[in-house]
Amino acid sequence: MASSSTKTHPWFEICHSRPSAKYQVFIFPGAGVPGSYYNDWDRNFPEYEFSVVIYPGRAKRSSENYLSTMKEYLGQLYRELLPYIKKPCIFIGHSIGARICFAFARFMIETRSYQADLIKLIIVMAQGPPHLQDVDPSATNMTDEELVQEFKRTADPSTKDIYDYKPFIEMLIPLYRADSKIGAEVIPSTPIDIPIIAYGGEKEEFITEPFLNKWIELTKKKDLFRIRMFPGHHNFQSECQNQVLQCLKEDMNTFLNNTKT
Repeated sequence: MASSSTKTHPWFEICHSRPSAKYQVFIFPGAGVPGSYYNDWDRNFPEYEFSVVIYPGRAKRSSENYLSTMKEYLGQLYRELLPYIKKPCIFIGHSIGARICFAFARFMIETRSYQADLIKLIIVMAQGPPHLQDVDPSATNMTDEELVQEFKRTADPSTKDIYDYKPFIEMLIPLYRADSKIGAEVIPSTPIDIPIIAYGGEKEEFITEPFLNKWIELTKKKDLFRIRMFPGHHNFQSECQNQVLQCLKEDMNTFLNNTKT
């Protein structure tokens, strides 16, 4: 149950504490899905300890200001998250979280942090490669009302009504605008020596399979790169949760069982 999760640090929350777990998993969420959504993802992953990264301005950090540059994210993650990476691990990033976790992994490599060797796999979801201009129209050019209509247009039909709930929109719009500034940053194309797998939604308009395929340019492990597509929209990890979790288990077990740890 999610209620048994253990809060350990402002920057992340352990879903269920497993001190004897062989591996760590760090989930970097996107804007539209709260970190608490992922609290039960580890239920069928007994060898893994899952933690969800909590960004400033969200959840229990809602009183803090949003970060709006990648440099800010990297500096704070380096200070606050890096010391807790102690076992072979996997980074999972959804939407803007995919950009953040990739940039953080490369920053760890560039700063010669020994923890960089512990990252065995990066799984990116619903996000194009950060070394290319984002193909999604910039939120900075839309009014609040236009943004709401865009959210509705691209949403899973079963969840579209949430965008009529004023408190949710008042929370989401400034968060989305801050994230959009991160999404507009083009990150250098230097590839890293960590495998990457990209997950995408077949019904998403902008983050298409050909665009996801460009992630291969950011890994030196090109023979291990793959794409998985799911029958959903931007938040396909919610719409197709069972399928996504099954694929995560297959991919994570495959990489860790075939990697010296």
